[in-house]
Amino acid sequence: MNKKELIRTVSRELTPSVSQDKVALVLNKTVEIIKHTLDTGEPVKWAGFGSFVIKDIPSKRLYSPTLKKYIVTKGMRKIVFVEPRRRK
Repeated sequence: MNKKELIRTVSRELTPSVSQDKVALVLNKTVEIIKHTLDTGEPVKWAGFGSFVIKDIPSKRLYSPTLKKYIVTKGMRKIVFVEPRRRK
């Protein structure tokens, strides 16, 4: 399911029906708030769904056969979704 399909499905499921523009606005604002919260270093936890956390990926030393030398990649931060342990 992509973003458009999610918006369309949520719009149809709500009673009374809500326009797709309003659902898209709420979804976009939710994602924006999650990103902002993760930027502060705090995880986002949803009971029964899972949590979003920031994982630090360290730099790596790799050999490049085309350059015939070792290169070092940059370390980075990555958003990771963690499922709850007892999901059924």
